[in-house]
Amino acid sequence: MIYTIQLGKEKYKFSSSHFTILEKNHSERLHGHNYQVVCELTVKSINEKLGMAFDFNKIKPHIEKLCTELDEFVLIPTKSPFLKIIKEKGQVQVTFGKKNYSFPKEDVKLLEISNITVEELARYFWSKLKPKLHKEVKNMIITVTETEGQSVCYEGAV
Repeated sequence: MIYTIQLGKEKYKFSSSHFTILEKNHSERLHGHNYQVVCELTVKSINEKLGMAFDFNKIKPHIEKLCTELDEFVLIPTKSPFLKIIKEKGQVQVTFGKKNYSFPKEDVKLLEISNITVEELARYFWSKLKPKLHKEVKNMIITVTETEGQSVCYEGAV
């Protein structure tokens, strides 16, 4: 028997600005999305005495915290070989090809990923949530939706 727990509350959302690097010398313009996150957890059994897999309240605050940490920030990927990022005088300077951006440091979230895409954001959430999971969880799928009808699922055994 396999059970899949789906956690997709209204508050698992964040609004952020970004630009996606499409090629070495080509990117989208700076824009934003209202992202939504869903976490699916697979367990092979439940505690028969309690009739449940585990207390969902153990993982829900971690999903919400990750969303809050990204909410209302400009997201910049630190692992992109195409960006030059300099932090100085309370600013974050980002250079991509001929484009130069300057953001107040407090408005920027630097993420250790290669690009700000739904693929990378789904993997980011998965990697941050994995250490927080109950021992009964065998598999996790993170879905990040950036606009209605456009989302990515990242799945892996835990």
